[in-house]
Amino acid sequence: MSYIKIISILASIGFVMALMTFIGGFRMVRRAEHMSESIMHRVNGYTTITIYVIIALISIGFYFDMRILPIWIFGFILHYFKLVLVKKKLAVRYGGYMGGLLLITWFVLIYTHLPK
Repeated sequence: MSYIKIISILASIGFVMALMTFIGGFRMVRRAEHMSESIMHRVNGYTTITIYVIIALISIGFYFDMRILPIWIFGFILHYFKLVLVKKKLAVRYGGYMGGLLLITWFVLIYTHLPK
């Protein structure tokens, strides 16, 4: 299997995980007493970040271009910023916006900058 197919499969899995995290975050805000939803939201979020880093490393290693590197770093900073918001307990106020922004990140950044 070629690297391009592996990256495409990982990008699709990562997008589904990002979508599940986005939906799970909204459900968790409404019903925070369910510990299982909180754990799944956290697992989905960390899995999404891990897949993002794997895709970035494979893509950069496969086709290195200095113009694309800041874009990958910007996407990672957005993911990290979302974690900071959650850790500072500001996720209820700003989490929906950041979750939507992360979905846009998956659409724009990942799917437009995959190696061809």
